[in-house]
Parts: sequence; structure tokens; C-alpha cells
Amino acid sequence: MNLNKLAATLGTLCAAVFLIGLATTLTKSRLIGFDDILPVYIIIGTALVMMFVELKTYFDDHKDQ
Repeated sequence: MNLNKLAATLGTLCAAVFLIGLATTLTKSRLIGFDDILPVYIIIGTALVMMFVELKTYFDDHKDQ
């Protein structure tokens, strides 16, 4: 695994941990109900899927390297 693949993997994982932590923090608040947090879950879920699809595409494009 070269340095670019390692950097792409670590960057994606750090961003995923941040987004999941953000969603968890918002869920713990007593002032925010489920109806308020649902759009955030949808946006964060979409962002996570897009990031992992992009990572998979990057790995597929750079198999030979």
C-alpha cells in the first residue's frame, strides 16, 4: 500500500469518525428531538456513503500501483 492510499484511507476514516461523533453528540441533547435530528442523520448518512464510494473508486482506479 503506497502513501496515497494510506492517506486516503486515514482521511476518510477521520472524517467518518467526526461525522458519527457529531450525530451522537446531537442525539444526547435533551433539547433536540428525533424529528429535529432526522435531517442531520440523512445528510450525514449520505455524506458517509459518498465518501466510502469515492474511496472504493480510488482503490479500483489505482489497483496496479
